[in-house]
Amino acid sequence: MKRVALSLLFLSSVTLAAAPPTPRLGSPDAPQPVAGIARALRFPHPLGDAFLLRPIKCAPACPLVVVSHSRGLTAEESLTRPHLRSLFTRLTGAGYAVLVSNDAGATTWGAPQAITYNADMRHRAIRTFAFNGRTYNFGYSMGGLPALLAAYMPVYPVSGVVLLDAQVSLLDVWKGVNPKFREDVRVAHGLSTRAALPANRDPVTFAGSAVARVPLLVAGSPEDQAVPFKRNGEAIFKRATSSESRLLRLPGPHLGGSHFGATFVNGMLAFLNRLERQGGAKS
Repeated sequence: MKRVALSLLFLSSVTLAAAPPTPRLGSPDAPQPVAGIARALRFPHPLGDAFLLRPIKCAPACPLVVVSHSRGLTAEESLTRPHLRSLFTRLTGAGYAVLVSNDAGATTWGAPQAITYNADMRHRAIRTFAFNGRTYNFGYSMGGLPALLAAYMPVYPVSGVVLLDAQVSLLDVWKGVNPKFREDVRVAHGLSTRAALPANRDPVTFAGSAVARVPLLVAGSPEDQAVPFKRNGEAIFKRATSSESRLLRLPGPHLGGSHFGATFVNGMLAFLNRLERQGGAKS
């Protein structure tokens, strides 16, 4: 009973956070242009600012990609990384608006505040461009947790999820050997040292068959020593039932430079474009 009540409370708080009032023009929460980055907007937030990168034009409307980051990174730092900027440029050049999320902090590991933060930022972002109604989540490393959980709750409609070297088994972290990561999870999720994970915090064991129908692009490496691909990427892909889901194996270590190269980016765009064509045909 306690687990059910907790899940309902989580869902209720997420639903409420998904539709906050739109900030008034000139208010401290209103989006601001970003110096040096064309068509970029900063969305202020006490838990870290998010950034929206918009295409040159939406013809007639654009989808949105919500990006969730790796452990220790922030949205603002993401914009200084050449490999990420290159990826974002490819996405905006292909007609996708890109919301670079802060996930409510650098070490939130898919905790409820990260999910509600992303819902808030998405709500604010889609009011600043011609939005076609379709949202895709992209999570790399730790960002795999909020990317999947936001789709699985569901906090907002998600047409597909892209995962790169993604941590999607929270239990793997909570019971793992890295004390820093375990402490991150304990603090972010409000747990005692010996507590069991609350229900529906781990995408790999998430209850219900509906979640498996979300199309996934799962990219990662069997050589990854930081986030074991078998217990994370491959495990979540085995649960996927959508015929549009794809598994992309990459060589090399966790978040290796080649992982953001043409093989992944081209595969990501092919996956998104295919879903966009299907979504457009249904509109």
